[in-house]
Amino acid sequence: MKKLLLFIVFCLSLISINSQRRFDLKITVDNELRDVIIVQPSHSAPPGGYPVVFMLHGTSGDGEKFYNISGWKELGEEENFITVFPSSLSWCFVEDGIEKHNTKWVNGDLLSIPCAGKPQDYVDDVKFLKRIVQLIQDTLQVNSKMIFASGFSNGSVMIHKLANDAGDVFAAVAGCSGPLTELDSITPVNRIPAWFMVGSLDDRYIVPPFTSLPFGGDSILAYLSVFLNRALVCQGLTQTFIKKESNITLTYIFNEAQAGMTSKPYLFTLIKDMTHEYPNGANYPLSAPKIFWEFFKQSVVTSTNEFENRDKKINIYPNPSDGILNIKAANTKIERLDIYNSQGSKLLKVDQLKETYQMDLTQYPDGIYFIQLKTSYGNFTKKWIKCHHE
Repeated sequence: MKKLLLFIVFCLSLISINSQRRFDLKITVDNELRDVIIVQPSHSAPPGGYPVVFMLHGTSGDGEKFYNISGWKELGEEENFITVFPSSLSWCFVEDGIEKHNTKWVNGDLLSIPCAGKPQDYVDDVKFLKRIVQLIQDTLQVNSKMIFASGFSNGSVMIHKLANDAGDVFAAVAGCSGPLTELDSITPVNRIPAWFMVGSLDDRYIVPPFTSLPFGGDSILAYLSVFLNRALVCQGLTQTFIKKESNITLTYIFNEAQAGMTSKPYLFTLIKDMTHEYPNGANYPLSAPKIFWEFFKQSVVTSTNEFENRDKKINIYPNPSDGILNIKAANTKIERLDIYNSQGSKLLKVDQLKETYQMDLTQYPDGIYFIQLKTSYGNFTKKWIKCHHE
């Protein structure tokens, strides 16, 4: 199967745009034939492999449309990353009291406005997007730690769903004009950084008698509190923020974790006088791809540094040792400790340790053991070698 896939991709690579290689693929997921455009830059893969950015279209759109207008494929060539433009399927939904049939990603936005009659057999679009990731990883040199997604409108709702449902695959997400819905609000499998932008003239959010979203002060936070608070809860964040301003943007950075939570940042930006659109630098004097790309890169750097810094906060010594083991956690409580042998059998469980704890493990035979610790910084696994000293 993999050889067949490689052959298909090789044949499709004959299509080229400005020395990029464009692959128009049809893949079957859950008995549905799906379309996706994948664009490989003309340069060889950077050390570690190509980053990958998905661009998810909005209602009535498709991958071809945002391949043409988003600005991502051009930036992908410039910055040397793969861009992906998948297409959703078409569904029946009710909008402004009228039944419509059009493309939409399957998320809370679609599921909250179903048509009357027999329930539709909705597909799993998270599964579809993950399948594309796997396909790309099987055929091209990809950096699995740098897979990102951006979206517009219903596609932006979808990237919020990915943040909750697919944080094990995607490293960060960012979108315009589509927030996290109630139906997509779950505890994430793995929290990742997220950014949501909306224009002050976006009619999807203007409620009469208002004629625009409030730009000035911080009243926008109250105006969109339902959407923002929902996202903060899922991200494990408080409502504390840092504010950054320009002539055309108000950006709120939420990065304070709730007590006992492992959180990831959530950014919200209000863009002055922008309508319901995905800004590409031509339709509005701001380029979402360029801004989001810098955010994506920084998210990976920050996550790596956070992990390295957290890892240094847990110290097990001496290692190797003859059985007397000291465990020290800097400024955190160890909620639970489990010890496994090299065959994966659990030997010991200890709850609620102090910051500094000594264990007598002399009864265990010499060998390699794995110590799993659950702390407020996250979960850690440390290797410990038991050896008897003569």
